[in-house]
Amino acid sequence: MVAMKKKNEPTPTHIRKIQIGVAAFVGAIALALVLYGMVYTTGLTEGEFTEGEHYVLLKDPVEADSGETIEVIEFFSYGCIHCFNFDPQIVDWVEDGLPPGVNFRRQPVSFSPSWALLGQAYLTLADLGVLDQNHMRIFKAIHEQNRQFLSIEEMAEFVDGKGVSAEEFTRAFNSSAIRRSAGQMERMQLRYEVQAVPTIVVAGKYVIKSDVPRKIALDVVDHLLEKELKGAAAQ
Repeated sequence: MVAMKKKNEPTPTHIRKIQIGVAAFVGAIALALVLYGMVYTTGLTEGEFTEGEHYVLLKDPVEADSGETIEVIEFFSYGCIHCFNFDPQIVDWVEDGLPPGVNFRRQPVSFSPSWALLGQAYLTLADLGVLDQNHMRIFKAIHEQNRQFLSIEEMAEFVDGKGVSAEEFTRAFNSSAIRRSAGQMERMQLRYEVQAVPTIVVAGKYVIKSDVPRKIALDVVDHLLEKELKGAAAQ
């Protein structure tokens, strides 16, 4: 005797359709999460960068020393953990090759006496031509080894034998030229309206917002450079 099927009982085909629908929904959610992650980490929003959301304009733009050079400045400090984490991406970005007519440089800040000393050390090493041997060493000593540099003697001892002697470093650190450059740190951060680090300024007028993810920040820089270079070519 064949049993009578209940009126509202789902059939195997109906159940299979429900299962397929659920699987498709879960798959769509997973894909959306993956795409969001790609946008956040790799900056796939190129072409959609807008003033106010990704960057702001300086109230008083700073003209470059050379009208033919577009300058990208990273304001930073060795004492800043975010600068330490950002530095490898900055290095890769520079090594990938800057467009002709574009110059990149770092500018230390002096938000505190200890950061002022670190900034003057950076200027000294750059002036002596031994920055490459010591730049990441200082970052790692501070943020991986919990080392503090509270005096010129401590820094001189640390860089001794790494392209320069402690005596040479100390002499250059105390030179009138380096002291003048160090004295300009606070004026520079005020001039460019720098309130936190790392801060990137493009062409003396665009400031990348600090809440923009690091990888996207460099995409914004590329976008602004392209904009400036097109404008220069048009002129």
